[in-house]
Order: sequence, then structure tokens, then C-alpha cells
Amino acid sequence: MVAISKTEADRYDKMLDAAADLADLIEQSKTEIDEYALEELTIFLATNALAVKNILNKTNRTWP
Repeated sequence: MVAISKTEADRYDKMLDAAADLADLIEQSKTEIDEYALEELTIFLATNALAVKNILNKTNRTWP
């Protein structure tokens, strides 16, 4: 078993929470995607949140 710090564990938990929120949002759109692909996609997006935010900032949308 690999030991990780509390900070790293907290960061990982936040990433998983973000992935779950993204999955909920995508599921609300009624887009058909299998469960495995949805999980992989949302974890990828959450892991790359800063890059995703930078891309979306170009849309001139006001962020909360």
C-alpha cells in the first residue's frame, strides 16, 4: 500500500467529488454514454480542471 499525505488525499477526494458532479451534469443532458466512458471522461475533466476552466473562460461566460 502506498502512503500518501492528508493533503494529497484531500485533493484526490475533491477531484472525485468534482467528477461526480460532472457526471450528474452530463446525465441531466440525456446524452447517451455508457457508465465506464462517463466515469473515465469525468475523472479526466476533473483531473484537468485548470485546463478545462481556461478553455471555458474563452467563452466569455461569467463564472460564479
